[in-house]
Amino acid sequence: MKIAPSKTSSGYPLSGLHKVCHGTIIFIIFFSSFALLLTTEPEIATKFGGILQLIEMVATLVFMLEYFGRILFCSTYSGLPPIKCRLRYIFSLMGLVDLFSFLPFFLIIAGWSQTPQLMLLQLLRLVKLTRYSLAFNLLADVLREEAESLLVSIMLMFIILVFASVGIYIFEHDVQPKAFGSVPKAMWWAIVTLTTVGYGDVTPATVHGKIFATFITIAGVGLVSLPAGIIASGFTEQLRLRRERFEFEVEQMIHEDGKLTREEMGQLEEDRQKLGITKDKALLIIDQIRYREQQRRGVRKEK
Repeated sequence: MKIAPSKTSSGYPLSGLHKVCHGTIIFIIFFSSFALLLTTEPEIATKFGGILQLIEMVATLVFMLEYFGRILFCSTYSGLPPIKCRLRYIFSLMGLVDLFSFLPFFLIIAGWSQTPQLMLLQLLRLVKLTRYSLAFNLLADVLREEAESLLVSIMLMFIILVFASVGIYIFEHDVQPKAFGSVPKAMWWAIVTLTTVGYGDVTPATVHGKIFATFITIAGVGLVSLPAGIIASGFTEQLRLRRERFEFEVEQMIHEDGKLTREEMGQLEEDRQKLGITKDKALLIIDQIRYREQQRRGVRKEK
């Protein structure tokens, strides 16, 4: 039994040219975003405004070519009918992110003023980085697998948030009507306390309120760490599953003749990159499985 070659998110393994293109786009995303932030500094904008605008023009051109290139060639990689594939991409989250990565620049050329809201749309280009990082793919898998547990923890936090807001309102609304005059106002204190941020702008003044706040603060420590613990354990589980998958693929290849051909090693390298396994760990896995297979074949010969 031979495992089919693994593929990237686009459907095909990355070639050297693809890696160079991806690296270039990642650099442009970072560099253009940094340049965009520098335009908010008056002295820099006055002195280097022309250069910053040129950087934005180049980035806009690159992002626009990438966007229309994905529309033009998406059916080639997905295998879907051209119209269906293009419509799916255009109205997808990443399709909209790609669109807004260059569209605001043309709005500015058309006469729109550069506002913080428009800049925020331009900075959506940073979301494009999730497409080029295996770590983001791993995070997406973890969030998808642990969605139910995370939802339960969020619901629990909301329940305690409501009780904390109502409790502090009961103890403090007469003494501090401006800060705790209603439950919605008290929610600000509850959020800051449960997340252990503690801005200190609003604090309880009564003895009962301080005692209540003590228990809420202790509860907040456990609540904030709960989603983090779920995500951390999910990361560990995903890494284990990916390692086991890689081991299974190696075992299937070696089991046939006890050897790995150059083609099979190339396929394993593609799988290693996709699964986010380091090269040293992958080589260790291959050596361990190869050694076990040699031992097993040696025992058979002796019998």
